[in-house]
Amino acid sequence: MELRRSWHEWEVDGRDRRVVLVVETGLEMRPGHDGFDSDALDKLISDVTAEMRASPSPIDRVRIVPQLD
Repeated sequence: MELRRSWHEWEVDGRDRRVVLVVETGLEMRPGHDGFDSDALDKLISDVTAEMRASPSPIDRVRIVPQLD
């Protein structure tokens, strides 16, 4: 899996709080751009979803972001 870092963030809306798993990746995520690989992106999404479900703490959302250099 092309994964550089991951961390948790909170989204707070009044009394509601959602935990977001943020995953940073070096994969090209824009279809039509050089280096885009839909199979690799699908695998990343599948792996992250499995990680979310296996987490001992509840995770409400996943956000995949481009790797910062």
